[in-house]
Amino acid sequence: MNRSTTPTAVHRGSPLLLTVLCAPMFLVLLDVLAMNVAMPSLGRAYAIGRDQWSLLVGAYTVPLAVGLLPAGWLVDRIGPRRVLLGGLLVFAAASMLGAVGWAWSAVLAARLLQGLAAAAMLPCRAGSVDHHLDRPAPRARTLGIWSGVSAVATAIGPGAGGGLVAAFDWRAVFWIDIPLVLVAVIGTRRLLPERRARSEHGRPTGPRSLAASVVAAAIMTSGANGTLQVVTVHMQDDLHLAPGPAGTLLLVGTAPFVILGPMSGRLVAARGRRAVAASGFVAGAVGLATLGRVSGLVGLVPGLLGIGVGLGLMTAAIVGETMAAWPARPGLAGGLNNALRQVGTSAGVAVGAGLTSGLGDDALLTRTGSVAGLWWLCGALVVVLGFSRPGTPRGAPMHDR
Repeated sequence: MNRSTTPTAVHRGSPLLLTVLCAPMFLVLLDVLAMNVAMPSLGRAYAIGRDQWSLLVGAYTVPLAVGLLPAGWLVDRIGPRRVLLGGLLVFAAASMLGAVGWAWSAVLAARLLQGLAAAAMLPCRAGSVDHHLDRPAPRARTLGIWSGVSAVATAIGPGAGGGLVAAFDWRAVFWIDIPLVLVAVIGTRRLLPERRARSEHGRPTGPRSLAASVVAAAIMTSGANGTLQVVTVHMQDDLHLAPGPAGTLLLVGTAPFVILGPMSGRLVAARGRRAVAASGFVAGAVGLATLGRVSGLVGLVPGLLGIGVGLGLMTAAIVGETMAAWPARPGLAGGLNNALRQVGTSAGVAVGAGLTSGLGDDALLTRTGSVAGLWWLCGALVVVLGFSRPGTPRGAPMHDR
């Protein structure tokens, strides 16, 4: 095995290194979810119609999706350290632009730059983890930890957004990114090797597995984020809930993700990616189908719990399947998976925005839950038919067993 860094150095620094590599995903999710809660206040501040609020999400997720594959190629070409540092610095500059935004167009421009910076940051984790961890079981556990960190960002994002808007105003959602980015820059400079290590790769699981995993990733995020878009607007506009309480209620949906995220890596190692991902889709679909069946805030709880359980089970399994399908190009594999997840987010939010402009109250939630639930059942079918079975092929990275 040819390494540019010694195994001792890699293993000794791996917990802190993992923390550094999880930081970009934490920032990306925190920013998306905090903005979901802040966007009604921001839209009203500039007298922008409700039907255009979702542009704040699309301006971020579309360039993020478009930039992920080129960024993944760049990570494989020059290594994750330089790409990650560049992405973090651009993200900080874009956050400052958004915080001082003097017009709606300036805020949208800041969101676009944040999306491009996030595209550079996300594939760095996949490239680094793939080369620093040699055996399947540690990789599965690492993806589980990464999923848990994503869950924490998902959990605190809505509450943080609501709290910041309530205590200050929507600009605080941008300001909070800057110190977080600076901490990530310091950690990256100190802990991430200058050049990526190279390791031996097992045989890929095949193109069917790759296609199924990225389609499943898009179905996962479109169903979850589209539903959250509808629920967020419903709570603030139809139920007249303030941003702070609305963000707090969304924690109901993210709490299961926090618990199941770290556990999912062990479940994948024990049961296989196929079984874990399919179970997540089905469990989430059952919860989504309850939306709107009971009026008021209580009626939101089962659906939000379904989203959290589904994401907690699915995330590590779906990402792991993509990595196993294209082990020789971890940056591109990670970029492709993230690209389809962001495409799903953009499509889900756009559909959610369309629903909120046409319906209201429980009718809106019932239609949203029914459509999203059926959509996630389609995701379960994709997983069952397309994911590799445990034990085939032998030696592939992120193997099920």
